[in-house]
This record gives sequence, structure tokens and C-alpha cells, in this order.
Amino acid sequence: MPTIIGNGLGSGLDIEAIVTSLVNAQSAPKTAQLDRLRSQTDARISGVGQLRSALEAFQTAMRELGSGSAFSALAATSSHAERITVNASDSAVAGSYQIKVNQLASSSRVATAYIGSETAFSAGSLTIGLGTDDPLTVNIAEGASLVEVRDAINAQLGGSGITANVVSDPGNPNVGSRLIFSSTATGQGKDISVAGSNASLSQLAVDGSVQQSGGAAGYITRAQNAEFEIDGLALSSATNRVEGAVSGITFELRAEAVGQDTTLTIGPNASGLNESIQRFVDSYNQVVRVTNSLTRVTQAADGSSASGGALVGDASIRQLMNTVRRELTSPVDTGNDSIRILADLGIRTQSNGTLAIDQAQLTAVIQDRPESIGAFFAGTDNGLFKRMDDQIRSYTQAGGILSERSDSLQGTLTSISRQRDAHARAMTSLEARLYAQYNAMDSLVGQLTSTGNSLLASLDALTARTSSRS
Repeated sequence: MPTIIGNGLGSGLDIEAIVTSLVNAQSAPKTAQLDRLRSQTDARISGVGQLRSALEAFQTAMRELGSGSAFSALAATSSHAERITVNASDSAVAGSYQIKVNQLASSSRVATAYIGSETAFSAGSLTIGLGTDDPLTVNIAEGASLVEVRDAINAQLGGSGITANVVSDPGNPNVGSRLIFSSTATGQGKDISVAGSNASLSQLAVDGSVQQSGGAAGYITRAQNAEFEIDGLALSSATNRVEGAVSGITFELRAEAVGQDTTLTIGPNASGLNESIQRFVDSYNQVVRVTNSLTRVTQAADGSSASGGALVGDASIRQLMNTVRRELTSPVDTGNDSIRILADLGIRTQSNGTLAIDQAQLTAVIQDRPESIGAFFAGTDNGLFKRMDDQIRSYTQAGGILSERSDSLQGTLTSISRQRDAHARAMTSLEARLYAQYNAMDSLVGQLTSTGNSLLASLDALTARTSSRS
């Protein structure tokens, strides 16, 4: 039942203020304790999240650096990247090549003869060939218009690389329209041909080896190879992406290259190696900065107090950083004794735990032994990236150390919430008990006061009668 708040009429006391003060005094220590615990737990949850984000960013950086050409010993450059782009693999050999492009690879595009706008085709099929590839069949419904034939082709040949569209001549609207077939396959011998299964559909027949002229069917462009010269040697490719012409390099021909000379150079990947190593160092240093911030104890200027990071004293953080630092300093057997630890590259640990690069030493290694750098960092068996990722994964993976840490902290928040509810109920009970006690006291004081006043009145009356008799 609701608490009855006394007004102190009997005693003259402010019962509500007294009870409120007593309840607040009783409640304050526990409330303050729970507030501190909640604040600390929230900070720890945030700290775990910051650490996990930094570790995952570090893992992502290592994964990207290790999976691509970031640590290739050689790099390919083009004197005119707008004409030819080039990439080198690990099997490339240093050298310079003069490329002259005479024509680009192109795909087949053919046109049917003009078809009257009122034409309705008989049911049947179209057989569409692409050079010596197996022909494709498209079924055509009875009474289909030219637009409906186009739609059937595109729907049934989706993903084949062959598409069709309707083209009309606005200057001569009475001649009708034609179908234009296009292919994405480049290279000599990839010409489109079309044949119909009946007289009606044979109106759409095209011989892809005959040039289109006037209103007749034929090719608009023929499929052809790219033709180019490397240092004067005539070569060809079915596609504009040329692989295998020069061992270890792939280059892409663009329209701007036709008739132009372009120089491709394969040389030490100095810039790429520097950038890759710097990215690794920066990502690692961010992890160190985050952990330092989360575990640092800061003394007040006057020395009277100290404040700590969200994860001060957390043993799992110390274990993580000890493990990571151990991998940084463990020698790697790459088959080349010249680079076995980071210090051989001029990368050393500073007093605050971050890494710093001795650029002069690194530059010398890149010039002398660039092929060793990739094996040290990105070796698939015992490269630094793999060993570091193996150690960090136990912290960042689902159900890992940091996930368990977060779950435990969330459990603490749940416990705090339960304790608050229990404390609130206890304080409500205390308040009710105090009101009952003070209301009873107030009532008793009121009764005693009333009795006292009655006795005083009787005595006064008795005194007055005695005086009158005298």
C-alpha cells in the first residue's frame, strides 16, 4: 500500500525532510559504488572496442600487403600510362621494352538487312554462331515483332557476351529497322553469324565475314587481334590485355596507344617497397598507441592523484603486446640470411614501443636485396605477417579473447542493473518503515501533548476555585 507521509502536526517535526535525509544518507554509498562501477565498466567496454578496431585494422593492412604485389622486388612502369598500363609479377626480369601498337583487338558487330515495321515472324529459332564456338539457339514465338525478337535474344543469351538491339534510320523511316548484334569477345575468328530455321526468320540471317553495305546484311566491324611490336618484333594478341608476350609482365593496350611508341620499364620496386613497409609500421604503431593510451597511468601535476586508462592492469593486454613484440624480434628463416629480423631493414623499436625506420639503411637493402623483403614479410610459411596474424587472431576472432572480455563486461552491466533494482526496493522499504515509525512517534507526541494540556487546564481550573474560596 502507498506510504502515508506524516505532516508532523503532533510533534511539530518536518517528518518528510527527516525521512528523505535518512534514506538519502543510507542510499548514497551504494549508489556511488554502483555509479563508479558502471562508469568503469563502460570505459572498459569502450577500451576493448578500441583495441579490437586497432588490431583488426592492423590485420587488414597485413592481409592486403601480403596478398598483392606490395612486396614485389620489381615494378613495371609505363612512359605513357594513358596509352599502356603495365604490371609485373615476381617472375619478371629487369629490363626496358619499346612497344608500338598498330591496331587494337576488337569484337564483332553485325547488322541484319532492313526489316519492315509491320513484319511478324513465324515461330522457329535463330542459330547464332561466334567463330568456331558452339552455336547458340534462340527460340522465337509465333507472330513476334522485331523488338520482341530482340528481347528474346537478350533474355535467352544473357551472360553469353552477345547482345542485340534495334536500329532505325530517322532520315529514312520507311525502310524499316534492323537488328544489330554485338559481342564482347575480341580476337580474330570471333565473328558473329546468324541463321534462321525457316524462311521468315531467315530474313535475319547474317554472314559475319561479309561487309555490310547499303541495306544488306553483313559485318560493321570484324573481330580482330591486337597487333603490336616489341622492340621491332611483330606480335599479336586476341585481347587488349596482353599476357605472356614478355615473361612476368601483363600490359593493357588502350586506344591512345595506336600508332604511338611507349616504353615499358621493369626495375627495382623502391617506391612500392617503401610505401608497403611504411604502411606496416604505421598500422603497428597505431596498435601500440591505442594500447599505451588504454594502459597508461597519468600522474596529476601536483602529484596528489593519478588517473589510469580504461584497461590499466589488464593482464590480457600485457600478454598480447608481449606476444606481438616477441614475433617482431624472432628471426625469420627466409633462405637468405641477410634479412632475418626487422633491425636488418633498419626498423627498430623506440622507447614508447612504436617502430621507427632508418631510411638510409632501408634504402640500401631495397637497392641491394629487394627480393628478400617480400619473403621476410609475406612468406606463406613463416613470414612475419602470417606469424603476427596467427597470434592476433585469437584475440579478434568471433568467440576470441576480446569477445569473451566484452561478454564478461556486459554481464557486469547486467549485474549492476540488478543491484540497482534491489537497492531501490530496499530503499523503498526503508522509507516506508521510517515513515511508519515517525508517524507513530508523531501521533504519540500529539496524544501526550493533548493529555498534558488537559491536565494543565484542570490544574488551572482547580487553582482558580481555590483562590475564589479564599
